[in-house]
Amino acid sequence: MKRIFLVLFISMILGVVKAQNADDVNLAYSYYNSNEYEKASYLFENLYNKTKSKHYFTYYVNCLINIENYEKAEKAVKKQISNYKADLTYKILLGYVYKRENQLDKAQEEYENVISQIKPDRNQIIQCLNQFSTVSEPDYAEKTLLKARELLNESFNYELFSVYAGSRNFKKMAQAGLDLIEEDEGKLSTVQNMFQYYINSDVNDEFYNILRSDIVLRIQKKPTVVMSEFLIWLFLQKKNFKSAFTQAKALDKRLSEQGQRLVMLGDEALAAKDYAAASDCYSYVTAKGENCPFYRRALFGVLTSMYEQVVEGTITDSLQISYLESQYIKTFNDFGINNQVINEVKNYSTLETYYLNNPEKAKDLIEKSLQVPSLNYSQRAQLNLLLGGIELFMGDVWAATMTFAKVENDNKQNEYGDMAKFSKAKIAYYTGNFKWAASQLDVLKAATTKLVANDAMELSLLISDNAERVNSVVGDTLSPIDENLNSSVDLRIYARADMYYSQNQFDKAVASLDSIVEKYPQSALIDECLFLKAKIYERKRNWQNSAFYYKKVSDEYSYDILADKAAFQYAEISYKKLNDIENAKNYYMKILTNYPGSVYAVNAREMYRLIEKK
Repeated sequence: MKRIFLVLFISMILGVVKAQNADDVNLAYSYYNSNEYEKASYLFENLYNKTKSKHYFTYYVNCLINIENYEKAEKAVKKQISNYKADLTYKILLGYVYKRENQLDKAQEEYENVISQIKPDRNQIIQCLNQFSTVSEPDYAEKTLLKARELLNESFNYELFSVYAGSRNFKKMAQAGLDLIEEDEGKLSTVQNMFQYYINSDVNDEFYNILRSDIVLRIQKKPTVVMSEFLIWLFLQKKNFKSAFTQAKALDKRLSEQGQRLVMLGDEALAAKDYAAASDCYSYVTAKGENCPFYRRALFGVLTSMYEQVVEGTITDSLQISYLESQYIKTFNDFGINNQVINEVKNYSTLETYYLNNPEKAKDLIEKSLQVPSLNYSQRAQLNLLLGGIELFMGDVWAATMTFAKVENDNKQNEYGDMAKFSKAKIAYYTGNFKWAASQLDVLKAATTKLVANDAMELSLLISDNAERVNSVVGDTLSPIDENLNSSVDLRIYARADMYYSQNQFDKAVASLDSIVEKYPQSALIDECLFLKAKIYERKRNWQNSAFYYKKVSDEYSYDILADKAAFQYAEISYKKLNDIENAKNYYMKILTNYPGSVYAVNAREMYRLIEKK
């Protein structure tokens, strides 16, 4: 029994001591971080004396240095050197004391002495490396590693890279990283990850240019696949698809890859909207002929590239659009209508309906495609969603509603069901049945598909803000969202304009918007009208007119929900399309000062900083 009490007593005493030590540690760090070095020094000294921890001793010496008690610091470190002769890190710490005391010659002497005493012991080398890095001596950290190379016959390229990165010695950093790849090609992705941060954070492209030059020189001296792949990767970091294409083409010929690398590069260029580079990649592969295993994929890439340019408005020439139409028809004749060409069916149908005004052709092809038995649920849903839009374009509201209803019923547990329900709500909105549209949108606000939920929220706000009045233009009597919801004349006209915009019928949309501005100048929808006109001119690539209307919304309706978005769009067009740097800068700043909580604030801040640095 006595033994049990003794054990409990000792455990209690140890617990108290441990708790007291923990309190001392926390207090010591607190004093140190608050720059109260005098108080911290006593605590760290006591902690070291109790634990003999090198960590606490280092903090103790740093405290002495910070209160400029160099004599005491020197004496303490020399005592450690005497007690631990094999530990060279204390000599580095002594050199650091001399350096802080401005005795630079003595500091250098200690550092050089350490380098001369390094033995072929990896643990000792790493300890010295870490200590030199801790006291901010990258040159001596480098000397440590270069000495280690001689002693251990190892490259230490990874450690050298870290040293050079810490001192931002870009030239040597690039060299160490590339040496690491040449030493072991399996380290390619590791080195890419190491380099990526510095490439992306280097505003002036200094490191990028140094790295590119070094890679090119190595390829010229000794062409290797891994260096060519690294150069392609480097070009892609800056979205330089043209240069990447040149390298990828050379590798394709060298390795007889039959175009696979080029198709993948074309896909990346297409996603980045570099249509010229994408076309070069795809065309290179199609030139190999139909026997090439990647021919079909490249051919579809060429068509998609042209199609996207039509949609964006960069291709407007009727001959080019007609040529694209003929190429789609040829594709369907050559490959048939099957589940492998559904994306091309969708693009062709959109082209025929909204750009060539041939909805009947589009509808016929979609109905034919829907007969393909091997379609999966996703392809079938996408085709039917497109069919509903075409039926609406043709003025058959009932057929469009039924088509969307079928998609909704068949896809209750996935995104296509949400999209179909939203499309039905939009039909009600377009046709002036705001009450029913609002009830459907309320449900969709909780949709699992985030994009649909956001769009539903936006449209719901538009309806609730502008359809509450018995007569939103003349009268002033408020009413709840009830049967009077559908009586707002200006909202009916705006909804029609919105539909025309979605169908690329821009002239009709502008005419409807202008009628609201002319007939109902007091309408609460004026800013919406101006904003939609800005979007229309943006789609038509009329940058001057688009900028004019975005600016008008931002300046004259600064209190409205669209103000921050209009300011951002105006700044973007000013900077990227009109080369009006000063206006862009002012409106990016306007977002930061007037709308700090805006979803555009982060991008505005990045763009403002980018302009400032140029």
